Amino acid sequence: MLGGVYSQEFFKDSWYLFLVFIFAIGSIDTYFIINWKMFSLLESENWDDLVLHLENSIYVKKNIYTYLVKILANTYLIKSDMPGILKLEDYLRKVKPLLLKKMVIPLSVPKFIDGDPEKLEVFFGEFINLKGVNKAVWVRFLYSFSLLLNNKRDEAANSLLVLCNTKVPSILKLMVLYSLNPFSELDKEGKFNCVEAGKRELRSSYKKETMELELESIKDNVLVLVLNKFSKEAIDWLYKE
Repeated sequence: MLGGVYSQEFFKDSWYLFLVFIFAIGSIDTYFIINWKMFSLLESENWDDLVLHLENSIYVKKNIYTYLVKILANTYLIKSDMPGILKLEDYLRKVKPLLLKKMVIPLSVPKFIDGDPEKLEVFFGEFINLKGVNKAVWVRFLYSFSLLLNNKRDEAANSLLVLCNTKVPSILKLMVLYSLNPFSELDKEGKFNCVEAGKRELRSSYKKETMELELESIKDNVLVLVLNKFSKEAIDWLYKE
C-alpha cells in the first residue's frame, strides 16, 4: 500500500488542484444563482417576461455578454419581434460593435423579411472578409445569394466558387452547387467543374432521405429556416433522375 507518506507528498505537491476544483464549483454555482430568473423564464417559456428581463440586463444594467445577447435575439425571433432585433443591432453598433460578428445570422432576419436585396448585400458584405465571424461560410453564402438577387451574376459566381472549393456542411454545399448550376450549364472553360464533381460526391455519400434528415437536423439554424424552400428545391434537383 502507498500509505500516508504518499498522501502527504501528493497533497503537498498538488494542493493547488483542490483550490482550482473549489473555484470551478463555486463559479458554476454563482453562474446559476446570478441567472436563475432567466433560466426559470426559459423553462416556463414566458417569452414576454424574458424579453423584459434581458432588456433590463443589457440596455439598463449594461451587462452586454454574448450569451445574454444571443438569448435575447433568439427570443425576439420566437416572438417574431423584428423591431426588437433591429433595436438590438443598432445598440450593438453603438456600444459593442465587435459582438456583431457573433450575431450576423439572427440580425439578418428582418432584412430577409423586408425583402430588400440591396440591404442584404450591404449587411452581409460588411462581414465576409472579417476574422472571427460566427458561421462565416453561411455568411458568405448569404452574401452570394444577395448578389444573385441583385442580378450581380459574375460577382455572385466568384463568391460561390470560393465555397464550392471549400469544405463546408453538406446541406450548405448542396445549396452552393444548386446556386452555381445555371453557370455550370453555360460553362465552356471548365471554371465550374466543381459543380458536377460536388454533385456526384453528394449523391454517392447521401441518400435523399439522409439529406432531408440533414436539413431537419439543423432546423434551429435561422439560415435554413429562411432558405427552407430553396434548400428543398436543391434536394429535389440533386436527386432528379
